[in-house]
Amino acid sequence: MSIILFENEDHKCIKFGDLTHDGEVQSNQFLIVHKKRGLLLDCGGYRIYKNVLGAMSRYLPAGALEHIFLSHQDPDIGSGLNLWLPICKADIMICALWVRFIPAFCVRGLAEERITAIPDKGMRFDLAGSPLVAVPAHFLHSCGNFQLYDPVAKILFTGDLGASLEPHTENIATEEDFQQHVPVMAGFHNRFMPSTHACKCWATMVRQLDVEMIVPQHGARITGKNLVEKFYAWVEQEKTAVDNFADDLYQLPSGALS
Repeated sequence: MSIILFENEDHKCIKFGDLTHDGEVQSNQFLIVHKKRGLLLDCGGYRIYKNVLGAMSRYLPAGALEHIFLSHQDPDIGSGLNLWLPICKADIMICALWVRFIPAFCVRGLAEERITAIPDKGMRFDLAGSPLVAVPAHFLHSCGNFQLYDPVAKILFTGDLGASLEPHTENIATEEDFQQHVPVMAGFHNRFMPSTHACKCWATMVRQLDVEMIVPQHGARITGKNLVEKFYAWVEQEKTAVDNFADDLYQLPSGALS
């Protein structure tokens, strides 16, 4: 399934979803197209490669990809690289911390001289002249994590921050939607986001951006400036994994000392 998140004469942002089988983690993959050149955000694993490629072909041939942007190192983010790299000339954009992990995802020769290492502070780059920003989101949940901001579409692609595995609707666009959506986000957030301090630092930083839509890698998007601000406020105050689980998880299993 593909959904156009934003479109004007030169620019499109497309979400691909419902690509995995029942019982597997449902994830979203994204394509940004500007003047017939493309960026694929979090290309996914090998099992969804054909589905993503087929869906993408409606908007852009694979050979027109200029960038494959990997938000972090998880297998659902980029383990399908080995299939994408032979059919395009795109560079691989990933946090400098994870560059040495790329050979685990693909044949070494395919990636040589095609990796752009994103520095810790992020970077501004362009797609066929259209600006994009790699936004630092370290420890949310990866120690080397980046989100992608598209200032033309005013979309912040937040990776695993704001993830919801079973949302009641695909687009959170009303106050009532948001209130129903918070518990669905909380289950993932409470376990996978480790640091409340990092969450607060992130919210302070991204409030400087002009954002009209939050789009995570799993589940529903959040639309409208009012709800975007509500999301920031929720991220700031919601408990994270260390707050919730540290005391319980740091215990030796039964019988370990016998």
